[in-house]
Amino acid sequence: MFKQIIKGLSLLFFTSSLVAAPKDVIQERLQEIDARIEVVALKDAPINDFYEVQLSSGDILYVSKQSNHILAGNLLEITDSGLVDLTEIARSAVRIQAIQAVPEADQVVFAAKGKTKAIVQVFTDSTCPYCSRLHEQVPELNKQGVEVRYLAFPRQGLQGKGFNDLVNVWCADNRQQAMTAAKKGKPLANKQCDHPIAEQYALGQKLGVQGTPAIFLPDGRLIPGFVSAERLISELGL
Repeated sequence: MFKQIIKGLSLLFFTSSLVAAPKDVIQERLQEIDARIEVVALKDAPINDFYEVQLSSGDILYVSKQSNHILAGNLLEITDSGLVDLTEIARSAVRIQAIQAVPEADQVVFAAKGKTKAIVQVFTDSTCPYCSRLHEQVPELNKQGVEVRYLAFPRQGLQGKGFNDLVNVWCADNRQQAMTAAKKGKPLANKQCDHPIAEQYALGQKLGVQGTPAIFLPDGRLIPGFVSAERLISELGL
């Protein structure tokens, strides 16, 4: 949301001093730009005299303490081993917190065989061919100790076949069987229940999901699109 408002800008001057720069003052200043902006958290930034500001949209901004500036974009640190994207690290922390807040009971879980070495969470849609290809990798991932947890992200929104399929999966007596059937294009029994499809769809949008599958690793990194079990296991360091 905020990125669209400031597209093309890297620097914006405020009209008054933010010497103290408390959370409520920054909230007020940002809402002068867009009333929908909500500051979730505020802490010292990795650069001097700036705050790192987390917005409810998931965006990260850097607001000056004395110079009356706001910086939008990724903050990179030059190290001996190369560039480190500090903003992406901050975003990953936000993703971890948001995804871990989703109850396991609200996800479709394909448990690891034996000891669980890692958990990946995947936003999925039954009408997505690459989601079906990824689902074919799940048995091998489970065999290698990777638990796969699905969250719903109907690509066409809260209507249509994708949405109806996901409702039927989440409301099925056996979600795992229903998910596998949906990924194979098989018809599902029509079911109705209290389900989290809308909430998970909104969460995916907040986390920057633009397509499916969207794979979130335990450290908060996002891998968009299909990857093989071999590559995913490598990304997990297993």
